[in-house]
Amino acid sequence: MRFETPPSRQPSQEPPFEGLPFIQSWSRPGPVHISRPPQMPPRWPFLCGGFPGYARQLSGIVRPVPPSGVIKPLPATPSPDAATPGLALLEARGLACLRGARLVFSHLDFQLPAGGALLLVGHNGSGKSSLLRLLAGLSRPFAGGLYWQNQPIVEAMEAHRARLRYAGHQDAVKPALTGLENLSVWAGLDGLPDPAARAAAALNRVDLSHIADTPGRYLSAGQKKRVNLARLALAPAAHAPLWLLDEPATALDRDSVARLALLMARHRADGGMVVLSTHSAIDLPGAQVLDVSLFSADADDGDDDGDAA
Repeated sequence: MRFETPPSRQPSQEPPFEGLPFIQSWSRPGPVHISRPPQMPPRWPFLCGGFPGYARQLSGIVRPVPPSGVIKPLPATPSPDAATPGLALLEARGLACLRGARLVFSHLDFQLPAGGALLLVGHNGSGKSSLLRLLAGLSRPFAGGLYWQNQPIVEAMEAHRARLRYAGHQDAVKPALTGLENLSVWAGLDGLPDPAARAAAALNRVDLSHIADTPGRYLSAGQKKRVNLARLALAPAAHAPLWLLDEPATALDRDSVARLALLMARHRADGGMVVLSTHSAIDLPGAQVLDVSLFSADADDGDDDGDAA
């Protein structure tokens, strides 16, 4: 990627967008050439949303154009007839993610209703973990948008984060705390009553009552994974309807995978939703399957997430 100060513009050309970099050319497999207004910093660290000061301006989709063209941002708010209100609780519309100089995926769309499940599949590096982080609000889309009940999630990000539970690759277990204490801390953040009682019930749901008083440092990898997944059972679906799970079956034995499937089935029966990536066989009846690699330009160019996603 080459960064340049744009040449002087002719009077007949349109003025550049204030503070917004524009792509002069996009060629594959050649590099992407980006020019920037002089007031921008010398580097633009793309992280699924671009430079923080310009993140809100990058709501338009970026598409390939001829070398002489200039990319214009599309409206951030879709037309009213883009989706039928109430059809889906969670939607992605024209979603794009850029990491480093690489467009991980673009033009990605899906709809997920209450009680639904979305299974993410695709090659290593196709963007499954990146998509889950976008859904969790841990990073911002480079283009496109996410919607909850037809409203942009970015307009109420705190409310969105409160309604979801995200389980990534790390086990999130503090080694100095017991299994029960670890879950009690998480339960105390929900704002719901009786965190200790809910933590004990969650441990029982994953068949780990016997390690309630065992410090995290003495737990096996599979037990730590189950303690992490027990966080999902701390709150009802009405309080936290959206579960985002990145390879949740890793390090689990067959019985533990079956318990996870029961947790997800009960959550969906109560009106909750599940989005997960996995390379393992998990019972997820009626799930939609989204092959993220179909939206990726170069799915085999290495791991975008530092994992097998």
